[in-house]
Amino acid sequence: MNRLRAGFLAAGGNRMQACAVIAEFNPFHNGHQYLLKTARKTSQADVMIVIMSGNFVQRGEPALINKWERAAVALQSGADLVVEMPTEYAVAAARDFAQAGVQIAQWLRADALAFGCETPGLDFQAQSRLLDRTFSEQDYNQSFASQLFAESSLSRSNDILGVNYAYWQLRLAPKLTLLPVERLQAGHLDQEIKGTIASATAIRQSIQRNDAQYQQAVPDRMKKVLEWQKPVDWQAFWPFLEYRLKTTSAKELRQIRGINEGIENRILAQAAQSSSFMELMTNLKTKRYSYTSLQRKLTAILLNLRALSPLQKTRLLAVNAQGQAYLREHDFREVLMTKVTKADFTASYQLTKRADELYQMVAPYEWGRTPILEKNVKEKTLTKKS
Repeated sequence: MNRLRAGFLAAGGNRMQACAVIAEFNPFHNGHQYLLKTARKTSQADVMIVIMSGNFVQRGEPALINKWERAAVALQSGADLVVEMPTEYAVAAARDFAQAGVQIAQWLRADALAFGCETPGLDFQAQSRLLDRTFSEQDYNQSFASQLFAESSLSRSNDILGVNYAYWQLRLAPKLTLLPVERLQAGHLDQEIKGTIASATAIRQSIQRNDAQYQQAVPDRMKKVLEWQKPVDWQAFWPFLEYRLKTTSAKELRQIRGINEGIENRILAQAAQSSSFMELMTNLKTKRYSYTSLQRKLTAILLNLRALSPLQKTRLLAVNAQGQAYLREHDFREVLMTKVTKADFTASYQLTKRADELYQMVAPYEWGRTPILEKNVKEKTLTKKS
């Protein structure tokens, strides 16, 4: 018997057991389906909870496909319950992103947290002590992550994210069991599609090139969405970002989260000489700042994100019958929005609402008021607004 379930039954428990996965599904691909299937089998969970980024993701870019479509595909591909990580945390660096994910998993009483990684045998909790390191002198020729893990063997993105999950698991949810799942075949940043399992990076590049390679690496449900819905990229938001940069002073930019160390002056100077988002990124890139770090800063400027506010609630995006049964077992009203109220829109959900409204200016969609129910997924399809 699985040790998670054995320990639970020994304690006399009879409630449904839940396993959480923190994800972006940008887009949902075969590797994600494998992760959900393996996590359910390993944890013997009755319910798979997905804590998913919304319309903007952790790499500091708009999601290729809107959050409702991605949640619907997840529901058809192994998830029972999909909730949304608030935008200000979804686009944050690994430490804050992981904090929000682990906190939401704890709120929803998950017994386990599964995550994909390159090195499943790693002692993630021991490695998490590195995150308390500070630097007396900063080397501006290296990124912060490079300095942080310079004396360890950590170099791969998912391993580093797993270490961040372990850091917050020890502090916020010590009863939560971590379940690392080894990634299949493709590395996180691999740029070639060589089979049915490929990295999200390679899949996005294939989609943006408008070739058919990606189709072997995504489930049929995602393939159908991508066949009719135009994928979203940063360039579509360039007019909004360009306007922000042309009407904002360096002093005002310093109020934006992550804008420090004089980067505001460089951003404004290079923006004045750039005619596209990619040109701006090329002009901004230095050894100190990775593309992802710069994208997060530009996303913060685009969405006018300030200091992080305390995490208050998560929003229910999609649920099936099994997920509904789980929700009936618990009272999550204090932390889970099944319907966003006017009070939520002006408090805990204000920034996410603003991000969604901007996203819809580029890629309109019609779902959004109430959670997606499993019975409606096959009946309802998104249609472009004219």
